Amino acid sequence: MKILVISDGKYGDRAAKTIRKKFPRTHFIVIRKRNPSLFIDEVNLSTELIEKISWAELIIVYVRHPDVVMRICEFKKPSIIAVDFGEGFLRQVESINPSIVMPKAMCNVHPNTGIPEVDTYFSNYGFPTYSIELEMSQGGTPIIKNVELLVESPCGASEEALDNLIGKKLIPETITAYGVNIRHECREPISVMLTHDDIADSSASLHVINLLEAIEMEIPEKFLPNTVLGKYAKKRRQEYKCLRQASELFKETS
Repeated sequence: MKILVISDGKYGDRAAKTIRKKFPRTHFIVIRKRNPSLFIDEVNLSTELIEKISWAELIIVYVRHPDVVMRICEFKKPSIIAVDFGEGFLRQVESINPSIVMPKAMCNVHPNTGIPEVDTYFSNYGFPTYSIELEMSQGGTPIIKNVELLVESPCGASEEALDNLIGKKLIPETITAYGVNIRHECREPISVMLTHDDIADSSASLHVINLLEAIEMEIPEKFLPNTVLGKYAKKRRQEYKCLRQASELFKETS
């Protein structure tokens, strides 16, 4: 699939690099930064950008000015708007181009939008999904031998943090260290509703919960209610429901 990642310079570079691993025909282009608070009466796109939009089968837009994003959406290409401008803006662009999605977070999306190109993308990058290989020691603590990312975050945080897991003991401290690193590496663009810290906390918590679920599938007996991992997993799931609690967790351990 031919993917075009459009950035105004702050976000999207790491995403393009990550996406190329599974979609080699991914192009990355940086356009001029515009002040998001200033209205643009007429948005003029460069010839190069228009040609690349025409070439692409899927467009991922890491641009922070809504007028520029609106203009890009007018080309009616399947598109993912990576900056959350709010529901009102989404309704506007959907009236122009129904093949648009604007996730609250790029690493918390399932491939069920009904837009084939978008769903193909989110089958590979989005809601973090793991395959875990454990090494069991007789009477001892399991070792995380290998972790395969079936679906990863587009910013690369999922993969960057794997060194905190592979070869480590399966104990709560190991899982928390992974979450802390995810939070540090998070490159989720801004939202009109949430701060970057809120989004990073939510992303880290989601990765931790999904990782725990993958591990639990391998050794469910270690996650019984009265076990260390069982209690830990329950607490992490409760915290994910409240961004403030998650924030306190990662601040305490960072």
